[in-house]
Amino acid sequence: MKEHLTAVKWDPAIPPYSFLFVRDFENAPDIIYKKAIDLNQSFNLKIRSDKICIGHSIDKNNYYICSNVTDEKYVRCYNCEQKDFQKCFILCDASKPFGNCSNNLAAYEYCKTHLSSVYLALIANEVKVGVSFSPLKRWINQGADVAVEIFRAKNGFDARILEKEISKSFSISQSIRKTHKAKKLNFDLNKSLPEFHELKDKVIDFLDKYNYVSQESDLLYKEQHLSSYYGNISKLPTTPIINDVEKTNQIVGTVVGVKGKLLVTQVNSSYYVTNLSKIVGRIIEFSDKPFKLKGQKSLSDYF
Repeated sequence: MKEHLTAVKWDPAIPPYSFLFVRDFENAPDIIYKKAIDLNQSFNLKIRSDKICIGHSIDKNNYYICSNVTDEKYVRCYNCEQKDFQKCFILCDASKPFGNCSNNLAAYEYCKTHLSSVYLALIANEVKVGVSFSPLKRWINQGADVAVEIFRAKNGFDARILEKEISKSFSISQSIRKTHKAKKLNFDLNKSLPEFHELKDKVIDFLDKYNYVSQESDLLYKEQHLSSYYGNISKLPTTPIINDVEKTNQIVGTVVGVKGKLLVTQVNSSYYVTNLSKIVGRIIEFSDKPFKLKGQKSLSDYF
């Protein structure tokens, strides 16, 4: 069956936590359903060249399904990209009166009326500062190894302003490249946790010094270790080989785990890592039979 992959999402409340959101493009194009990515699942997937718009979120609870063909570089057609409810949260610039929501007042109102978390996340040996309305889900979406909420702001705008201040004051990145994440999948956290704890304490002292008053939160200052969400990835004996899925057009092997957007599979004694975000929007076909492995590349060629 040909299916259209509209998203890869994570839910910290429902094992196995990672899911493909797909639709039967030929027989039921108006219904999106989810497929769990199970640990030890045989994962034999062909990816077709067809790329279809994934639609756009209308609000937090409703989604518009689109069937337009889209450009190779994008997952949405132009119309859906302009209307997406979530877009301004991702690209928010709190220095502007309406952030990035000038064309979406519903998103602006949501941002101004909902509590937002400011957090530090450790991914291998790099730290990022970020914001989220749903921090735990955001952390596993990003593939964080360890994360801690350091402030709960009154709204998304206040959170963004504080995020920028912390980033500037402590030279902390607001993003970490997937290249780095892929190279450090089996990194020993004992090497980076002491510095992470030291940095966390400095940031909290900074907030106290300048009288930042947090809203109440069950997650505040509670360090979360997240490896249990990612299957057996933390136990990898070696760094996986890259599956350049845009050229191989396939994913094969037994699922070892999913970390952020990275799916790790095993074929015999070898491990492979695939960036699932590269195939969102594609038409995919699952097979009961394994495929012959196509050429793989080293991690130096990743992305």
